[in-house]
Amino acid sequence: MTDRRRPRHVGLKVIGALKLISGASALLFGLGLFRFLDHDPGPRAERIVSHLGLDPHNHIIHEAISRITGIDRAHLRALEAGTFFYAGLHTVEGIGLILGYHWAEYLVIVATGSLIPFEIYEIARKFTFLRVALFILNMAIVIYLIITLGKDRRARATESA
Repeated sequence: MTDRRRPRHVGLKVIGALKLISGASALLFGLGLFRFLDHDPGPRAERIVSHLGLDPHNHIIHEAISRITGIDRAHLRALEAGTFFYAGLHTVEGIGLILGYHWAEYLVIVATGSLIPFEIYEIARKFTFLRVALFILNMAIVIYLIITLGKDRRARATESA
């Protein structure tokens, strides 16, 4: 049986580490969201805001609390499930990239590339520098992986010839 791993590329390790960090962050967010689901999030959100020394009656803070508490339980459950799926996907991608598996590169290209149209839509809907930076980062990752896979394919072809 052939080993489906590649020599270690530093870029793949960096992308893998970013995916693991992203997956861990999503997991922590999902766990926090899960705790919110067990109770009415309104009073808890106001306590958190007050504990941070912010005024819960401030227009911006009040709007944020309203958005958090205005989501019904079904949407919160869907958001929770999506968050855990996202965390799992990024963890699998990260581990696969760090260990040098080719399938992980393809998975990242498909998963990240499929979200690019949504990122463009979100940037067009509301322009922020953070959205643009994340878009550029995701595009760079996809382009890097496509180039790396192409180089590896050409190297394997010349080795077998």
